Amino acid sequence: MLAMALVAMLLAAPAWAQEKSADAPTAAGQEAEQPGLFWMPDAISTYGEGVDDLFVLIFWITGIAFVVVEGLMLWFLFRYRNREGREKAHYTHGNNKLEVTWTLATVVILVFIGVVQLVGDSGWLTIKTGYPEKDGVVQPGTFVVRVYGEQFAWHFNYPGKDGKFEDQRHSFKSPTNPIGLDDPAKDKVLPKLVVPENVNILIELNALGKYDANTETYTHPVLHSFFSPNLRLKQDLVPYHPGKIWFKIKQGTAKEGKKYEIVCAELCGEGHSNMHAPFLVLSEEDLAKELGYDWKTAVPAKFPEPVHYHQEQKEAE
Repeated sequence: MLAMALVAMLLAAPAWAQEKSADAPTAAGQEAEQPGLFWMPDAISTYGEGVDDLFVLIFWITGIAFVVVEGLMLWFLFRYRNREGREKAHYTHGNNKLEVTWTLATVVILVFIGVVQLVGDSGWLTIKTGYPEKDGVVQPGTFVVRVYGEQFAWHFNYPGKDGKFEDQRHSFKSPTNPIGLDDPAKDKVLPKLVVPENVNILIELNALGKYDANTETYTHPVLHSFFSPNLRLKQDLVPYHPGKIWFKIKQGTAKEGKKYEIVCAELCGEGHSNMHAPFLVLSEEDLAKELGYDWKTAVPAKFPEPVHYHQEQKEAE
């Protein structure tokens, strides 16, 4: 009964949240916040709804299995409780047919979930292989960003008016050049991610080490993880191996100028909890003001080839 009550409360949560938000007063000119799925934040990417659908499917399957199993346990505890005059319990080897049946049923369910999460517009294949890039060439009309994660901050590198990313070297790093660009004045570097709506966004993820030019000491980069709950997207940053992710903000789902959040989902050191950054969806006008140029006229053809720190050392020799 307790398990069934818990499931009922969880299923009723969205309706309760909607009723509460409808009654809550809002400031003039502001829209009431719409609750996400259950306790989850709003999904604003084109594949976010599909990820939530998969979540709901697995929730129902595991929820029903939980209620059935716990219910049977309680029933067996009550049905075969110790009573005076009852025969003592005796050993039984079980029922082979029953064991084969529930094992096969589990296999069928797992294979079904595996197939469902793999295919479709919101499936794993689309999310992991649907990059707006072909043979290393960025497709026209793609908003491109290079993201650098270091202990304990995020840096977002946008191409400048020339539509090209500057080469990056750890030995170029300085207080005024935090990611080590060859010519930092030609690119735009911000401590936040700003993107347009309804446009393919391609991001290159880089783990950034620390280099102190005064002592000529270098700290190797560590694992980080780029995670945006609202995008339903998470990807690890592997040192010396740039990775790529993509998404598109579904039209009408994000509030312009609202601060969403990007966090590090990989324990990366003692300052891990402070490693988060704002994420905003902006209109074309506001985006141009933020970047200082029209991004549509400055789409890079490709990302620069990565240069490892050891390669930098060889070049210096």
